[in-house]
Amino acid sequence: MIRVSFSSLLSLTALVIAATALATTAAPAPPKAPASTAAPSPTTTPTPPTAKLPPPTIFPAPGTYSNTTSLSLRDEVPGTEIHYTWDGTEPTASSPLYDQHEVLFIEGVYDGDKGLRTDHTLRAVATKGGMAPSEPVTFSYKIERRDRTAYLAEEVAPGVRMIRDSDNDKMFLVRGSKRFALIDSGMGRGDLRNYLSQFTGGLPLVVIFTHSHGDHIGQADQFIAQSTEYVGAGDRDVTADFLQKHGATRGQIASHLKTVTDGSKVDLGDRALEIVTIRGHTPGSIVILDPESGNLFTGDTVGNNSNLPPDVLWMQGLTYSLDQYFAAVRTGRKLLGDRVKLIMTGHNDRPLVGTAYLDNLEAALQRAMDEGNEALIPSYRPQGLKQIVVGDRLTDPNWFGINVNAQTFLPAPRDQIASLTLIDLQGATLTTRFTSTNHDYKAIVKGSGPITIAAMPASSRVQSLTVNDETVQAGTPVDISFKGKRDVALITVTAHDGQTTDSYRVILSR
Repeated sequence: MIRVSFSSLLSLTALVIAATALATTAAPAPPKAPASTAAPSPTTTPTPPTAKLPPPTIFPAPGTYSNTTSLSLRDEVPGTEIHYTWDGTEPTASSPLYDQHEVLFIEGVYDGDKGLRTDHTLRAVATKGGMAPSEPVTFSYKIERRDRTAYLAEEVAPGVRMIRDSDNDKMFLVRGSKRFALIDSGMGRGDLRNYLSQFTGGLPLVVIFTHSHGDHIGQADQFIAQSTEYVGAGDRDVTADFLQKHGATRGQIASHLKTVTDGSKVDLGDRALEIVTIRGHTPGSIVILDPESGNLFTGDTVGNNSNLPPDVLWMQGLTYSLDQYFAAVRTGRKLLGDRVKLIMTGHNDRPLVGTAYLDNLEAALQRAMDEGNEALIPSYRPQGLKQIVVGDRLTDPNWFGINVNAQTFLPAPRDQIASLTLIDLQGATLTTRFTSTNHDYKAIVKGSGPITIAAMPASSRVQSLTVNDETVQAGTPVDISFKGKRDVALITVTAHDGQTTDSYRVILSR
């Protein structure tokens, strides 16, 4: 048994009391915070709603069309993807992705010669990371294809009727006081000659072909027996072969198929249509000017810019460089001068006003020479090709596009291009038409006045341009001396690289 004395118990009790007092002094209780300074309870910042994309838009507007039509989807927010469906189902981010460098086609359909009506429903949705998808939008179209035997006609300028075949190829009936001229014949399957008789009033008819492709000479066989047909010299053989295969006799072809070239005229009585050759789309491509009205009929010679489907100048089959076509265009425009008021192409639905379209054509060719491959973008049609475009095809009525052969369109690496695309003389006349590949020319001096010469290089990046060793500006006329009966003008181009040169010589004589 453990025994504790009363005195010891008192001492132990005193120690416990002292320790408790010490602990209380070392750790006093924290003061109670006033109610007014209590810490606020934590809150959560609300997440703003995700912005929603606007729905895609489309060109052209939904509606009814008569021919194969291209559709272009657009969205106003940069970086947006557009997904679409054709089967009526709702499009999602997993639906096919629209490539904004291309177009979607809705086709016109035939059953034999009969045109059919087809309905097309395109649905589309816009998507972008970090934004809510747009509402799906639906676009409905109808294609009411005309019968292959059907034609439409409308007067598009005084004395000029545009004739359309079922594929919307354009022909033009030009009225003269003694005869009519039909420019191109499309490729319909109806009785075109009889259809035109309602407009000609018994006057004779001549036919002029801008070039020899099937959609422009496709009904030539209807006229060869009774009418004179005119075609560029470089396209005569192809046209004659077509006529023979479609029943024309060799005698008819020999008698009635005539060739035309620069300066040729087709007399209509009160006016004579003037021919200017612009080789490129085909070897014998021409344009036809009515000097009385300023109407220029071009077929495909300088291309087309219809949006439905997007039409451009097809030069993808060209096996030589585009500086040669550039030269043909520049020389052709010099021959036309400032007389052009309206341009009527082979596929545009309306005439083009003025010459802004031709300016854009030259601008595109200049870009080809100056920028080379950097100017190329994917072609709208046919897909898989390359093209150059100047202007916005959805907003600019004079936009221009050209399909090119990506392997051959440049005459040399762009820093080494030293060719010319124009020699323009005043006071003297070249005896042969200028081409970029011919370097020697003769010119006949007219009268006793001053003689000037201007030259245009293919590339605007050339290091120098000289005439008889004197530096000149591109396109600026400079005086050249003419002493006695013979003189020489030597034009030298030094390319951008400073090393590559090319020279052209003009021998002047009376």
